[in-house]
Amino acid sequence: MTESEPSIACLLGAGYSLAAGIPLAKDLLRTGYLLARSQRAENRFKLVRAHFAEWQEAHPLSHSEQYLGGIFNRSLGDNAPPWNWVVEYISAAIASVGTPLASLNRNPRYSNRVNRPTGCRTHMYFWGTILNHSHNVSVLTTNYDILIERALRHRVMHRPPSPGCYYGGFSRPQVLKGAAQPFSAWGPEKLIEMTGSVPIFKLHGSLNWSLEGGKVIMYQDARAAFRKGGNAAIVPPVPEKSIPLWLKEVWEESNVALKNWDLYT
Repeated sequence: MTESEPSIACLLGAGYSLAAGIPLAKDLLRTGYLLARSQRAENRFKLVRAHFAEWQEAHPLSHSEQYLGGIFNRSLGDNAPPWNWVVEYISAAIASVGTPLASLNRNPRYSNRVNRPTGCRTHMYFWGTILNHSHNVSVLTTNYDILIERALRHRVMHRPPSPGCYYGGFSRPQVLKGAAQPFSAWGPEKLIEMTGSVPIFKLHGSLNWSLEGGKVIMYQDARAAFRKGGNAAIVPPVPEKSIPLWLKEVWEESNVALKNWDLYT
């Protein structure tokens, strides 16, 4: 990074994730492949999908975010699924994309990991273009998935070249929990530290974060989307959103990053 390099702020939304197969908000409740880690979870997913289909038939001009808002506000009647079931479903729908049933780790929920490079050529071309102009980059996103991290990588890389990234709004060092290669004899205790220079401000939380005792715990993978009925630290995708206390510094620091941009993408 040099003083002559422009400051670039990238605002990435659903379109970025769509390029890698993540469904848009309007399609989250119609998704096909859905990874369920237990029979109980699968039964909950079926009930959520059935209730949404019934609601959609009665409200053909309405969209899924309105349905989610109705569940959140408890205005859809007594037979509506609990809110935490719907959040679990949404988390699993996003985390399941690119997560094969047959995993090298023997547990599919560990397959999508921060240290596993992305296979999306569109994303690699995008970042290659951005980083060719400058390494003085900030990223602001409303997406829950870890596709940006997997493209920028968690540390400096040379093939392809990348300055690496870290989570903006949180103190460093940032050591992500969970073995880098779960169930692997080559590195069962290896940790991942976000040592890159590009801050990623995840304004709505992330599927590899879990909220425990009011504190965000970061993992290497999306296990939080599947365990304990889905306890990922995310802001639910409803029409009216509010900033929780645990994301306050993320929003504040992202505001500073926006004020310093020279090139807007």
